[in-house]
Amino acid sequence: MSGSGEDRIETVIDTSVLEDIRDLMEDDFPDLVRRFLKDSADLLAQLDQGIALSDTDSVHRAAHTLKSSSAALGALALSDRAKHLEALGRSGILVGAASEAAAAHVQLARVKEILERDI
Repeated sequence: MSGSGEDRIETVIDTSVLEDIRDLMEDDFPDLVRRFLKDSADLLAQLDQGIALSDTDSVHRAAHTLKSSSAALGALALSDRAKHLEALGRSGILVGAASEAAAAHVQLARVKEILERDI
């Protein structure tokens, strides 16, 4: 990763949260990371499908879950993107949702790169 503000680890993951989880999970930490990455990719696929079908309930549910799980792991930028998508789903108006989902995909790729270095 480069040193630009958008790519710095601190803008992608709150490392203090990640360290706390690593300390608590110990040997189970790699499995947790793998599960998070798989589940997050699945949730983004659900978001994409919901957006394509204009299914606001699906967008809301998937975004809510992604928001919570990302925040719990310290992936706050991804959680913030999901929060915006959740609000769009809740409002029933998906204008801008596709670009927000694309940004969430970029954030997940950044999170994945960082987490895979750690396990």
